[in-house]
Amino acid sequence: MDKFSDGFSNKSYEDLLNEYSGESLTSKTGNRSDANKSESPKETVRKKETGNDIYSKSPKSSSRAAGKPVIETPRRSTSAPSAYGNSHRQSAKDFAPPARSETGSGLNLREIKSFDEEINAKRNSYQKANGQPKINDTMEFKKNSAPKTAKKPVIEKVFSNETSANIKKKALNIKKKGSSFLNSPNKKASVINALKVNKNIFIGLAACLAVSIIISCFLISCVNDVLAIGRDGETSVEVVLPNNADTNTAINVLKDSGLIKNKLFCTVFIKAMGYSDKNYLPGVYYFTENMGVEKMIKRFKTSSTRGALISITIPEGYTMDKIFERLEKNNICTASALYKTVNEVDFSAEYDFIPSADSKKGCYHILEGYFFPATYEFEQGADPATVVRAFLNAFKQHWTEDYAKQAEELGMSVDDVINLASIIEKEGANASQFAQISSVLHNRLNRSGLYPLLGCNSTRDYVSNTIAARVTSKSELNEYISNYNTYEREGLPVGAICNPGTMAIEAALYPENSQYYFFAHDNKKNIYLAETMEQHEANLRKIAQVNAQT
Repeated sequence: MDKFSDGFSNKSYEDLLNEYSGESLTSKTGNRSDANKSESPKETVRKKETGNDIYSKSPKSSSRAAGKPVIETPRRSTSAPSAYGNSHRQSAKDFAPPARSETGSGLNLREIKSFDEEINAKRNSYQKANGQPKINDTMEFKKNSAPKTAKKPVIEKVFSNETSANIKKKALNIKKKGSSFLNSPNKKASVINALKVNKNIFIGLAACLAVSIIISCFLISCVNDVLAIGRDGETSVEVVLPNNADTNTAINVLKDSGLIKNKLFCTVFIKAMGYSDKNYLPGVYYFTENMGVEKMIKRFKTSSTRGALISITIPEGYTMDKIFERLEKNNICTASALYKTVNEVDFSAEYDFIPSADSKKGCYHILEGYFFPATYEFEQGADPATVVRAFLNAFKQHWTEDYAKQAEELGMSVDDVINLASIIEKEGANASQFAQISSVLHNRLNRSGLYPLLGCNSTRDYVSNTIAARVTSKSELNEYISNYNTYEREGLPVGAICNPGTMAIEAALYPENSQYYFFAHDNKKNIYLAETMEQHEANLRKIAQVNAQT
């Protein structure tokens, strides 16, 4: 289709186009014909197949040899690889040359322009439907006019839908990628997808984090059992340490009381600090959580100063109830803590002179009589067990070996001597009467068949004045009466009725040698002794006269 032979005098379409533009390219019988003759039909067909369409100009026309000016027009490719792909071929009908003008004298420029616009419109419509950029004539021209030596054609793409404002906006979004992702409406979906993809990694990290937190909390709790940082320092917690306690027992007591959290760690720590399993002192202690395990263990082993020292004197003949009351008034220790200590702690394991609880059944206070009267210095807020031990240690110091030997010669136990001494302390008006009263009581004890009852008012008063003030059960009170009242009970009472001093104890150990079996006092505290019942009745009549006069 290089030439048109129907009415165009064998002129090519390109020659006609150039001629129509006012530039005569060649004559009818000039070199053009020779050029066309030199070109075989096979070459013509090859041109068509390789993409040189009817708008392409023949290579090296004869007009160039004649020296005539040549105007090259842009090539129009029969196929558009950039738009349609290499495999697409336009049909000849789509690229058929425009028809001859009605006058028959040449080509109609308006029809050619309309034909060209129609082809461009079809191309752009196809490209738009397939999402390809619009390519204008300038691009096509630059593509076809690229030098043969260039490796790749230079293609200028014009995006009509892009503006400078859009480009700046995209650049700003890229710059703020991190923040734009957080504000993106699809961020939730993105996070979910990331979690799904990296599920195992996230599970592993979460497990490691959880284990780390647990271990950290455990270590902090262990260390805080020693340092006690931020723990309660106002609320006192009562702790009872039993007899024969060791480190494990002490730690268990603190754990059960809520004073420590980690029993195993505290046990290892205390043993590592060199604390042995010996010398733990049983008793009732009051600790606060901010003391720390080491300080509490130390308190279990030794008494410690908790406040200012207070000097306090306990007179002879004071009962334990009166002693506890005085200690509480001086802020040394609460009476309730002292009662709990003497009732729950068996001090007989530490002090051999104290009878066991089994042998003192029905006793109001087992330790009554062993709180040795003297002047003491106690710390304010002292542990009750420490206070009790202070009294017992004082008694131990005053109970000498001579006392023990004399008690053995009399056939009496330590507890028997103290019970007798407590009655002497309460019955005697003064120390000068102690030996006389002791002789009467010893004589009665030695002749129990003849005088089974001691008949002392002090034992009866101990039940009615001391025990009855704290015991509300009538049956329990009656039991104490039968155990203490020597008008009903034979021999010595089950326990001491007060805490005797040294002189009363010595009087019980060293009674006066006499034959008296009776004694009585008037209101002036004068003593009347008698060997027989008749003498005693006569003494009672005299006492009545004296009392009536006073």
